[in-house]
Amino acid sequence: MINYSITFQGSIQMELSRGINAEVLPLMNQAVRAVAAATSTSWKERVMRARLWSGEKDAYAASIKWEMTGDFSAEISSDYKYAADIETGRPPRDLKKMLDTSSKVRRTKDGRRFLIIPMRHNTPGNTAHAKAMPTSVYGLAKQMKPSRVVAEGQRPTGQVMNLSPKSGMTPARKQPKFMSNLSTKQQMTVASREYAWGDRLSRTQLKEAGVGLKDRKRYDGMVRMETSTPGGKKSSSFLTFRIMMEGSRGWVIGAQPGLFLARNTAQEMQPKAIAAFSAAIAATLKSK
Repeated sequence: MINYSITFQGSIQMELSRGINAEVLPLMNQAVRAVAAATSTSWKERVMRARLWSGEKDAYAASIKWEMTGDFSAEISSDYKYAADIETGRPPRDLKKMLDTSSKVRRTKDGRRFLIIPMRHNTPGNTAHAKAMPTSVYGLAKQMKPSRVVAEGQRPTGQVMNLSPKSGMTPARKQPKFMSNLSTKQQMTVASREYAWGDRLSRTQLKEAGVGLKDRKRYDGMVRMETSTPGGKKSSSFLTFRIMMEGSRGWVIGAQPGLFLARNTAQEMQPKAIAAFSAAIAATLKSK
């Protein structure tokens, strides 16, 4: 557990520990509550500005809560499972470990497990959930014929697939059982979708538009996925799909330094808390 505290030093601190309660110093009690609420809000805002992926930000921020632990004390905490790692730093991580636990894995004909990972790309000016694509890329992407989901169903987990640079991915004819449900003894299945594919950006198109080499690699194969709902506003999302393959050298994230979001929040709030507590004491003495 990591603990950063906001303190108020001086003789008043001794008095607050000698049986004086909120009825005697109501303004001090209110000040502690206000500082706790403001600290919680500041911590959440700092999380939402941090360089974290959107799902992690949302879960972390939602976990931050505050409560009074006495008339003149409060605790602001988070039980998010990765809060400590985000705070003090993360060791290197091999994302391919997901292949050991995900029921969505497929397999190549030679038995290697893999996952299809969708990568979302935001439009210029919108960076809430992913990095925004350059305007030159968006100029091409918004003109593409959209792709659509045309059916939803189930497929066996561990499904064997034929992978081809030209024809894409198709199920192999022979599908040996990979995993069975212990209760039903039937082959386990996961949700699947069928698509009607539209256009895809090519490296040639991107190069002709003056897009740099790094972005040509990033946006190669991007599709415009139709996400409109019946009777709703028309919308699209822009996606590329990458293969996380067992045995590959990629999908490894290097060690990440600590962001110290909680520590920096406490340091920022310390002088504000002292000012609020001092004002509460001054107002109390003035009213006597």
